[in-house]
Amino acid sequence: MRGVEGDVISQILQWAQKNQRTVGTAAAILVLIGGGVWFATSAKARKEAFAGSALREAQIAVQAGNVPLATSDLSRLVATYPGTAAAAEGAILLGQLRLTRGEADSAISELRRFAGSNPRPRFGAAAYNLLGAALEQKGRMAEAGEAYTQAAGTWPYDYLKAQALLDAGRAFRAAGDTARAVQSYQQIVRDYGKSPAAVEAHLRLGELRVPDSSKS
Repeated sequence: MRGVEGDVISQILQWAQKNQRTVGTAAAILVLIGGGVWFATSAKARKEAFAGSALREAQIAVQAGNVPLATSDLSRLVATYPGTAAAAEGAILLGQLRLTRGEADSAISELRRFAGSNPRPRFGAAAYNLLGAALEQKGRMAEAGEAYTQAAGTWPYDYLKAQALLDAGRAFRAAGDTARAVQSYQQIVRDYGKSPAAVEAHLRLGELRVPDSSKS
């Protein structure tokens, strides 16, 4: 068996000697590929580290009560380090600060842009939730209902899906779209009947004089 292995190794070495240029080229390509992978990985790690540091600085500003500085820092973070987890978290925090300052128009445009950038589901869902709140703040109830519905479809957690549908039902009802409100409440009862939101969904359906299908 060792004799066979020795023959194979000998054949490989002979081929390498006869094809030194090919071997050298292949080795160079492997080095370039390996170097490129290392550089990309290293650059991504550095980007995440810088973004994380910027997020911490903004959070410190929030804790200190310096909301204008925090808002400025977060805007820069989101623009400078898109695609990082810290920038995604920063976009959500920025949306919250915008709402507390009554800057609903800015929150709406920024949250829509962020939600459309295909972030991780939990960040995307949170963005749609905040977008719904911002639209409600502007009295755009039908659009708010749509945003909450998007949040419900994006959240990876059932209890948050149910809560978002509850918010959607409220917004649609305020907009005068009873059919969409009923649809939201019925989805909660049907798909998330064990969630806390289901209790309120039953009550709202009763107020709208809609037969409770779960009791039939």
